[in-house]
Amino acid sequence: MLLKDKIALITGASGGIGSVTALKFAKEGAKVGVHYSASEAKAIEIVNKIKELGSSAMALKADVSKAYEVKAMIQKFVDKFKRLDIVVAFAGYPTGRESWFADPLDVSDEELDKPWNIDVKGSYHCIRYAVPYMKKQKYGKIILISSTPGVEGDSAGLQFTIAKAANRILVKSLAPILGKYSINLNAIAPGSIATEANIKSYKKNEMEELVRNIPLGRFGQPEEVAKVAAFLASDNSSYITGQTIVVDGGEVRL
Repeated sequence: MLLKDKIALITGASGGIGSVTALKFAKEGAKVGVHYSASEAKAIEIVNKIKELGSSAMALKADVSKAYEVKAMIQKFVDKFKRLDIVVAFAGYPTGRESWFADPLDVSDEELDKPWNIDVKGSYHCIRYAVPYMKKQKYGKIILISSTPGVEGDSAGLQFTIAKAANRILVKSLAPILGKYSINLNAIAPGSIATEANIKSYKKNEMEELVRNIPLGRFGQPEEVAKVAAFLASDNSSYITGQTIVVDGGEVRL
């Protein structure tokens, strides 16, 4: 087991890639905090599935855009499990079809703020309040979520692209500081992943067009992102920090 007896908090874990990652971590032996902002029933469902796998879990509600809620969430989690080994900040604002295909030169303040507050501020809050515990342990793994548009740039879904790019820079900026305390900070940049939300967002011809640009010729599966997260959270990645790992079937070639 890659994560045997590790204590991992995953934000955005009630659905999509986050929920699959929570289950993957449990299968690899971790005890998991399942964060949610609104979908309590889904979070409890994931917690129950983790318990069925023989591991421990708890559901945690927080608006990650608010520092005090993230601080309280992490404190509650540590109170139960007594330490914090891993934080996976996968919470993100869902960018719908209308926003994705909107004029990039006509994005409102509100549309710019929504992904920034959840994706970027949320990630920063997780780092800020997790690090004190990890510093005491002289050990920690923190993983943020970026995206292929956040790596290469994309005028489509501009507000989403900006936020995901910021997370990549956040990793590069803070990794040298956290490395002094044996804390690894990395990001994952998924490409076209077959989440329920993505499948609903694209028309069939749009999905076919996207696939034509992917060397491996298909959408990725959430499990394929979760496997990378498990690797980065494990001691197998002990000499990797400050990096953004692209998981996109070869569309972006760095």
